[in-house]
Amino acid sequence: MNMWTSGVYRVMLRCYPYDYRARFAMEMVSAFERSVEERRAQGGRGLAHFALREFAHLARGAAAEWMAKWTTDPVTRGRYLPDVRMMRPAGMPRETWFAAYGPERDGCS
Repeated sequence: MNMWTSGVYRVMLRCYPYDYRARFAMEMVSAFERSVEERRAQGGRGLAHFALREFAHLARGAAAEWMAKWTTDPVTRGRYLPDVRMMRPAGMPRETWFAAYGPERDGCS
């Protein structure tokens, strides 16, 4: 059941906004897998109850994150998460990163 629940949990994490997943998904999966191992001692019924409860909390958390993202101005949000897809990778020269934009863009706007 561990592989199945972990797989379902990973799929359900896709319900969260991208910026939230990029920041917290690995930690959430790790905590979930540790908790599953701890609950395994309670038997199949205890583990199933835990997994169902976690999936319900995951769905509610994803809905709350989307509502926060849609209804709150990013400037005033206390937890503004940048879009990591737009960030220049570490070790890549600035000139190389911005070369894709052509001569009309120097990397600044």
